[in-house]
Amino acid sequence: MKNTGKATSHDQENLKNDFSSNEGDHLSSLSLLNALPQQVWTAGSDGKIDYVNDTICRDFGYPQALIIESGWEAFVHPEDITESIERWQEALNTEKEYVTEFRLRFTDGQYYWHLARAVLVKRTGRPSIWVGTNTNIQSHKDIESRKDEFISIASHELKTPLTSIRAYNQVMLRKASDGTIKDYLLRTQGQLARLEKLIKDLLDVSKINAGKMSLNLENFNFSEMLRDAISAAQSVSTKHKIILTDELNLEFTGDHYRLEQVVQNFLSNAVKYSPEADRVLVSTNIKDGNVIVSVTDFGIGIERSHLGRLFDRYYRADNSSSRFDGLGLGLFISAEIIKRHGGSFWIESEVGKGATFFFKLPLEADHPIQPEIKTKINYKDRYLSISCPQDDDIMYVEWTGHQDMRSVKHGGALMIEYFKANPRSKVFNDNRLVLGTWSEASDWAAEVWLPLMELAGLKYLAWIFSASAFSQLSAQKSVDNEEKTSEILFFYQADEALTWLRNINQK
Repeated sequence: MKNTGKATSHDQENLKNDFSSNEGDHLSSLSLLNALPQQVWTAGSDGKIDYVNDTICRDFGYPQALIIESGWEAFVHPEDITESIERWQEALNTEKEYVTEFRLRFTDGQYYWHLARAVLVKRTGRPSIWVGTNTNIQSHKDIESRKDEFISIASHELKTPLTSIRAYNQVMLRKASDGTIKDYLLRTQGQLARLEKLIKDLLDVSKINAGKMSLNLENFNFSEMLRDAISAAQSVSTKHKIILTDELNLEFTGDHYRLEQVVQNFLSNAVKYSPEADRVLVSTNIKDGNVIVSVTDFGIGIERSHLGRLFDRYYRADNSSSRFDGLGLGLFISAEIIKRHGGSFWIESEVGKGATFFFKLPLEADHPIQPEIKTKINYKDRYLSISCPQDDDIMYVEWTGHQDMRSVKHGGALMIEYFKANPRSKVFNDNRLVLGTWSEASDWAAEVWLPLMELAGLKYLAWIFSASAFSQLSAQKSVDNEEKTSEILFFYQADEALTWLRNINQK
């Protein structure tokens, strides 16, 4: 039996009110849940499932006691178990809403996609309880899958006639004499190249959505890859001189073809959006255990409001297809390739003065973070330093260099540890030396780190911005939690932040 019921926030609020009522009869509440066509379950504050309604029993084909004894692991698809458990544990630690997607095995032996949501209900005079729902979203997944399948089939079907047209065009070019006909054939060749790129981009997007974009990892010379990408871009750009300013004789392990595709996408955008300029600069360096590549143009630049969305699928900053061609897929595909290599990307730009696109790739995936100083009140490593002066009510934190998920989680855990060991209510969080972006860790910071800091006693947080626009976006996103109880202000000047913290009159 396939459940197609929908659970709304209003439904969950009604359940919350019912379970939190002092006058409500618990048995009648369970009877109400059994009457719902929606999968509903409850768990204790320790996370152990203690109730599933009749809809779950019918869907799974087992009695309630056996389902509770077996746990979700017996019914969740093996590929979805790890993430669902990690998110459940985070919800238990922070007491925030649990939200995840997983596939559940029904009595027919098939797996169906569900959206799971649960909230913690705190009841007067009784233990807290988690109330959750599983909403069947298989129809939505099927629609997305059919759409991606159509794009994939259509793109494949277009490749064959396109290849033939290109071959015929090349034959005619060889036979045509100088003049109008040859000029038209050359223009046709350029349009065919654009069409071929669009088809490849659509194929890549369909692979990404289907989870089928795999990496062919091999050892290769990174500088040679850059030179190949620059040569390919230079062959189609006669106006711009593409200059490699720094070369690294670096052996790198990754997907040579896909990373070259990233560089070509960045170069293509640099040329496209700097029509009045005559050069593009490419630079590489190694910092904080990463190889960092930058592509700089001297064109129209990008408004700050567009920066955070440039790597979204189909997003076009200029919003003018008549001015610049393309579907807005290149940067989205590039972002996915970089993410799959464990890297990240960011942009620095000023309207009218051009833009620099960066990406970084880790040279060592699990390089240990070793402390240089570690005492009860002071800590320092390559990424951050923490100071908790005993005669002060402020914890001082300074972050340094390029951050990522691992370094942010490591540093965030240390902040919580030192905040608990040195009780106070204020944090001076200095990001002026942070480079690039750490957006991959910002959701974790908002959903896990900030609530735990508040539980440890945080009331006031002064956050000093990095000069990097992408780092600023990451910072703002990392405290985007509607349930936060602390007061958080952002500053560009450290002295202003310190003055604010010191002048706070705590109630």
